[in-house]
Amino acid sequence: MKLLVKNIGKINILTKELLYNKINKEEFMNNKIIGFLLVFSIFSISKAFCGPFGLDFGMTYEQVSNISKTEPINIKEDYYLITPPNTNDQFEVYVVCIHPKCGIYLIKAVSKDINSNAQGTALRSRFNDLVSTVEKTYGKCKKEDFAVKGSYWGNQPDYYMYALARDERVLMATWGKKEGSKLPPEILAIFVEAKAENSSTGYLIIEYYSKNYDIIKAEQESVF
Repeated sequence: MKLLVKNIGKINILTKELLYNKINKEEFMNNKIIGFLLVFSIFSISKAFCGPFGLDFGMTYEQVSNISKTEPINIKEDYYLITPPNTNDQFEVYVVCIHPKCGIYLIKAVSKDINSNAQGTALRSRFNDLVSTVEKTYGKCKKEDFAVKGSYWGNQPDYYMYALARDERVLMATWGKKEGSKLPPEILAIFVEAKAENSSTGYLIIEYYSKNYDIIKAEQESVF
């Protein structure tokens, strides 16, 4: 029960999504990374398209419930905490967004903790490893590592982790049509981002966006 409560808290730290083409960061998580085991197989796709972690875009709640190793937990709106068929030791929290008609339209995972020095050496190394792995399947991406405009700490190398924790620095990679990536028709975009909890602990996030993402979001926003 403690672990469940802890993980739901992490999820609430990452519900600010990385919108397609832009950093639209938000909340989600608290514990992150140890190694890359079976990573390539998790991010590869077959001709018929087998999605990340054994999930496919368009899956209904019933289908997800049938294949999830744990009962899906609704954490907010259409966000569900699950345990997908293909888990990986690098990640500890998995979330899908399920639309009533379109099914899964967003898949995300958060890694275990990454212990790092204040300069973010280990976190950046893990980030680059994950990006390189995803590139093997989906081709080139756009990598960004910059201080947010107006930031003080973001421009201090010895405070790299501190700046990430304060959202004064960004470290992320984007795969999409504009980036010239090799995405299948089902995927609109992929994001990998490094985050920090404090000056010595960070984690990674990976998100996969369905081709229906923009349509669904526009539909949801139209009610206002």
